[in-house]
Amino acid sequence: MAVIELAGVALAALLSENFILVNCMAIGTRSKSFQDPVDALRTGYCLTTVMVLGALCSWLVDFLFLSRFGWQHYRLLVLTLLIVGLIAGLRKFIRVCLPELSRRMDGNLASISTNCAALGSALLISQRSYGLASALAFALFGGIGATMALASFASLREEVSFDSCPKCFRGIPILLITAGLMALSLVGFYGLHFN
Repeated sequence: MAVIELAGVALAALLSENFILVNCMAIGTRSKSFQDPVDALRTGYCLTTVMVLGALCSWLVDFLFLSRFGWQHYRLLVLTLLIVGLIAGLRKFIRVCLPELSRRMDGNLASISTNCAALGSALLISQRSYGLASALAFALFGGIGATMALASFASLREEVSFDSCPKCFRGIPILLITAGLMALSLVGFYGLHFN
């Protein structure tokens, strides 16, 4: 039964609760991530890493401290500080240990600090009282789903010809229609969730 629950949590995070297309989280990332597929993948990798590390740390903090001592009303404050501190520590670690990777990915990782998907996943994990395995699966597949959505949108944006659509749809309107159609494709998976 545990494997079926993990699969349900993973599929829900990947499809029916996609952080970008369904929950509208993670859309505050750099605008370059929505234009360049390579930058979208880099941002997605950074987001997935932060979400998994954040899920691990937030689950430990929530399980060991907040729930045990009855401090659930401090959850938002503690998790916000935890995610921001985690990103700052990760940026410092990569800058010191892997300077070449830092040169390529620092802008993407910096944009994750203002991204609500990392904090949103930590909050959803603690509100739903997931176990550690479910929390990590939710964060990992949520990050993969966000990466797929970013990369798909950036690739579609390169393919959209502004000359072939009516003048009133050129620019932002056709991009919003594209995003809406991508989100609509996931409606069939809505309700796919195991508690």
